[in-house]
Amino acid sequence: MNWIERLARLGYISVGAVYVIIGGITAAAALHGGQRTPDRRDAFFFIIEKPFGHLLLLIIAAGLIGYALWRLSSGFFDSDRRGSDAKGIAIRIGSVTRGIAYGAAAVRVLRMATHHGGAGRGSDASARRWTASAFDHPFGRWAVGIAGLIVIGAGVYQLTRAFRAKLSKRLDTRRISDALRAICRFGIGARGVVFGVIGVSIVNAAIRYDPSRAKGTSGALGTLAAQPFGRLLLIVIAVGLIAYGVYAFVNAKYRRIEA
Repeated sequence: MNWIERLARLGYISVGAVYVIIGGITAAAALHGGQRTPDRRDAFFFIIEKPFGHLLLLIIAAGLIGYALWRLSSGFFDSDRRGSDAKGIAIRIGSVTRGIAYGAAAVRVLRMATHHGGAGRGSDASARRWTASAFDHPFGRWAVGIAGLIVIGAGVYQLTRAFRAKLSKRLDTRRISDALRAICRFGIGARGVVFGVIGVSIVNAAIRYDPSRAKGTSGALGTLAAQPFGRLLLIVIAVGLIAYGVYAFVNAKYRRIEA
């Protein structure tokens, strides 16, 4: 096992831990009638307040860096053997995008763990900021709209995967029990719902030319909580996010990783 693979597996564990914490905080807020919905930044604050929290954040940062490097390698050098057809190129572009996003998250975690800054802006503030910045450029409104449609597409794709029990061709599913497979499907579906809500908010921001309408994870969860039976829906999605964390742990253990 080479060092990239080790870091990638640690990265999956880091991603899983963050999703489990976000899901747990969200469920607790829903059960206790809290008005504020959490995001990834809240998970980092939760960790740092615990014994050895700074050390744990450093380990998570290392994992996220490894995950980001592996995703970038997969995208640029096709280490995952996706190919150069339209589908393969789309998957590789998505891999690069995820690598950049998780690399940025790793930097924020590293700064927080070493007392050189907080966890950065919340997901909603970040979404509004980049949307407003895009609007300042030619065709920025169109770019925001297209980005929103891409996020919606990613959400629909994840819901389709959950419905069809399509975990990953690179997972050794023979070693995964039916119960664990069901948990993974539920997690993928819940994440797809969150992505869909985020994507719709971004498209809405483009249509109305109003960056304040763009939402991140926290805003998406808040939107779900505002629906009829919102507290129950939020609890279901929160459990789903925990399940997605379990899916990340399954990937850490059983996924074939090439670098």
